[in-house]
Amino acid sequence: MGDAPSSSDMRSVCIIGAGPAGLVAAKTFLQTGRCRVAVYEKSHRLGGIWALDENSTGGYLHPRTPTNLSRFSVGFSDLAWSSVDLGGDVKTSLPMFPKAWQVGRYLEEYRCRYLPEGIIQYSRRVSKAEKCKQLARGSKEFWRITAVDADGREERNDFDHLVVATGFFAKPRPLQHSVDVQQKVESVRMLHSSQYRGLPDLLPLSSSNMAGKKILLIGGGNSAGEAAATIASHLSNAQWSPDTTQQKAFEGCRVIHVTPRPIYALPPFTPANETSTVFMPLDFNFYDLSRRLPGPITGNAGRVPETVKEMLHGVLRKTIGSDQSDLGSDALVAPEGVERGTVQVALAETYAEFVRSGLVEVRAGRVASISERHERVTAMLSCGDTSTGIDNVGAVVYATGYNPSSALDMLHPQVRKALHSDEKSMRLPLILEQWQTMSKAVPNLAFIGFYEGPYWGVMEMQARLVAQHWLNAQELPNKPYEEAAVMLDLRKAMQERALDVPQYWFGDYAGYMEEIASVLELQRNNGDFQERTGTVSPARYLTSRDGRGEADLTMRDLYDTWQACANAGKYTARAAFRALQGNWDVHRRITSHNSTYPSGVLTGKASFHFRAPTDSSFDLEYLYTETGTFTLATGATMTASRRYVYRYSEAQDRLSVWFVKPASDLEVDYLFHDLTFASPAEAEETGHHVAKADHLCVKDMYWTEYRVPIKGIALQSFQVEHKVKGPDKDYVSFTDYRRPSKSSV
Repeated sequence: MGDAPSSSDMRSVCIIGAGPAGLVAAKTFLQTGRCRVAVYEKSHRLGGIWALDENSTGGYLHPRTPTNLSRFSVGFSDLAWSSVDLGGDVKTSLPMFPKAWQVGRYLEEYRCRYLPEGIIQYSRRVSKAEKCKQLARGSKEFWRITAVDADGREERNDFDHLVVATGFFAKPRPLQHSVDVQQKVESVRMLHSSQYRGLPDLLPLSSSNMAGKKILLIGGGNSAGEAAATIASHLSNAQWSPDTTQQKAFEGCRVIHVTPRPIYALPPFTPANETSTVFMPLDFNFYDLSRRLPGPITGNAGRVPETVKEMLHGVLRKTIGSDQSDLGSDALVAPEGVERGTVQVALAETYAEFVRSGLVEVRAGRVASISERHERVTAMLSCGDTSTGIDNVGAVVYATGYNPSSALDMLHPQVRKALHSDEKSMRLPLILEQWQTMSKAVPNLAFIGFYEGPYWGVMEMQARLVAQHWLNAQELPNKPYEEAAVMLDLRKAMQERALDVPQYWFGDYAGYMEEIASVLELQRNNGDFQERTGTVSPARYLTSRDGRGEADLTMRDLYDTWQACANAGKYTARAAFRALQGNWDVHRRITSHNSTYPSGVLTGKASFHFRAPTDSSFDLEYLYTETGTFTLATGATMTASRRYVYRYSEAQDRLSVWFVKPASDLEVDYLFHDLTFASPAEAEETGHHVAKADHLCVKDMYWTEYRVPIKGIALQSFQVEHKVKGPDKDYVSFTDYRRPSKSSV
């Protein structure tokens, strides 16, 4: 590749970055048979932010962080997740939302299948990408790429085309860009949310104790909600895990989440119908083709019209089951009227109930400054015309986003100027067109996945679009939402924090997939779905050069999962488990038909405390605690308490309840019962979800029924009935659980 660029028959393509965007671009160009491809990757391995093993400690993600979208969105058309060796049995070990290290494994398999050895040049940082002209060939433009290896040696090669696939998350944005941090703040740790792995990361260097301190979480986006929920889950685990080593060090700690705007907290599984009897992965519901308007499906981007804004707020409130005022935090309730901004979402399963329980306290506004005096750290919060202080801060975690500009440093200033580059605009650093891939000002330069929240399917379609344009000189239509004037206006609105700027300005996944498919004349691969039903997935969009085998595997898996959710109630147990989290008022009546076993009424409090699973075969776990006063039929009273452990297994899609050890009530003893949920049709008939179990406990037979009236994703009450018969027992226990009122939380 050190020679001049290639002839018209073969094109040379340089790709910067070996993350998902770079890999799919390389595969796409190689697949044409008309390109020589070289991929430069600054790291020693591929994957970008997903370059992780199970026990990795570096990078922007914890290796066990789950993806925000399901495996049917996180992947490419020509590699099914079932074809990736993740260890163990594929059918039982493949999660719906793969963990970060599993995504890394997926990308390794993708490279092995589609990229020959030597295509990727590892430990090669591109320091310069210069646009040159080859006078001998009619002033044809090409790129001269300078790459630096791990030892500092430079090498230069020339290419016909350049693809920037560096990713949008180039560098965490420093806290000092938005908050006045005094230089003498030294007694607390301050770290970006991407650096947080566990509670020890928050401990100050001079102490191993943070008891009673506040953990300040700054940010109003998805990452902020995720980080707040993650830290709260670790605090909960520290207090309720059998491993009590962190209990005292973090006792009494809570998260103070400061957000400039209300956010809706969504779990990974959301209701697929208005009666909340069917639950599906959230992207199944977000990108269901049957929910689009009749006619050709087109995309939208940019500023949000008022009517659309109101519609989206309505959809989110219906999905959640409320306006979130029941969580007890006014900061999470979107105002009515002209002051209401666009919908902001945090994909965080536990966030809402941690807010309700008080472990996460949400404050509206922006942190203006952080200062320290006499080793006490205070943050000043600005909200409108008022300022308040947050004292006793023990650590600061900021989810302030990323600065993508450093990913463009290799481009010459004249090239950046032609692209309307603005280093101050972190959300829209370049003005591009053709679904955010190219600019007519620099025709042999393309960007893949260079926007906020890129979808894997869109990256694959972008690569196909660029290849088609470059190799076949195909003219591409201009989209009104990508006109330069419109984009520059959007950038200005972002900087002014206008209320009609969406969380993800280029976020219409289904629209872009359909639009690009139309331009490329791709036939939709529906599998067993009817036309325009089911969710969008990369496997539904194939070129004539793509083999169908892997895509068909994905589509069969997708269809089977869809049907299992719609007809058999798959993931209802997961939705119910999530909804149990937090605090409850308890009223239990025991009616005994045996004089040796007392009747009576218990009134008290119960909590489902989130903690890390104590058995690796389960995915989620609560410690259930209950205390109250039991009043016998005779009028006598006594204090009563009990504990159980509730567990959820995704592989079995099962919720189970376990006894704790009498002498060690944080530890699991043996199984109480496994719950089987009724079908969605039965839930429709009864008006609530029903889960049943029966089991023999020593000599006593238990018949158990849970009645779970989920509305949206929320649960305000539920009931549990045990019918028990044995040699010395014949009674019915009926327990009513209700969320505490705001004043009693």
